[in-house]
Amino acid sequence: MLKQRSVNGWSLPGCLCLVLAVCFATSFATSAQTSPVTYRHIVRHDPNFSIQVVTIDLADPRVSARVSRGGPQPAGDDLWDTTLLPPSEIAGREHFDIAINGDFFDAKATKDAEGRKSGYVRGKLACPVGPAMTDGQLWHSTDQARPYVEITTNHTVKLIEGHPHDPIDPAAWEIIGGGQIIVRHGQTIAFTNKFGITRNPRTVVGLDRTGQLMTFFVVDGRQPSLSIGMTLADLSHEMIALGCDSAINLDGGGSTTLVYRDPATKQLKVLNSPSDTRERSVADVLGVTVNAPLPEPK
Repeated sequence: MLKQRSVNGWSLPGCLCLVLAVCFATSFATSAQTSPVTYRHIVRHDPNFSIQVVTIDLADPRVSARVSRGGPQPAGDDLWDTTLLPPSEIAGREHFDIAINGDFFDAKATKDAEGRKSGYVRGKLACPVGPAMTDGQLWHSTDQARPYVEITTNHTVKLIEGHPHDPIDPAAWEIIGGGQIIVRHGQTIAFTNKFGITRNPRTVVGLDRTGQLMTFFVVDGRQPSLSIGMTLADLSHEMIALGCDSAINLDGGGSTTLVYRDPATKQLKVLNSPSDTRERSVADVLGVTVNAPLPEPK
């Protein structure tokens, strides 16, 4: 029979239970206070850059990521899959706490009858260029070679090369297309075309080797006093420096947008400075819902 020793009136088993209870409560409180999200606003000068970096731990059960189209699929139209909406409006409808603009997209009648640009405005018929999936439903496909972000049913994120006619992963649950993979296996990728070597506002998704730590990288551009934008090579080096093993460039330019829920006011805000001076309406977004405290944006 196990003999109990007494310490200051407490039996050792009783002491042990108390210690375990205190440790569990402390661990739970620490876990509850620790956010699965980090946020940084990086400002540099000569040359000027304004960069927003958000990291999201998808292994945390309080986090979920989801792709959402702009407006609903137009009835009776086989060519267009959605309508354009501002990212903050999509995020508000879907109750996202964080969202970035998604894929490059085509839109109906971007010029009027006189050839003047009518812009990417709310409600215009549109479709993403690459594949798009929401909650396991593929709502846009393509026969072009197009890379994309895939989020699986077990909350792991992958970057897929997107070769023509390759089957979609049966485990895919969310998919959003992108333009160029800019980091592969921790290595930079060279770009020599005009799009790649021109400084522009950019939106990037990066992943660590586990596929569970996702990084949103948003850099403003076309605003010399604030931020001149980056080339794809610039982005490649930035993402590797942030610890990403792979990264993909999403739509940029006037579409580049980071929406973030202010933890104090609970209101969604656009944290970056879109080069159109206002949010551009887009075809889809990649959004994140966080059932935990968010870091204060600064």
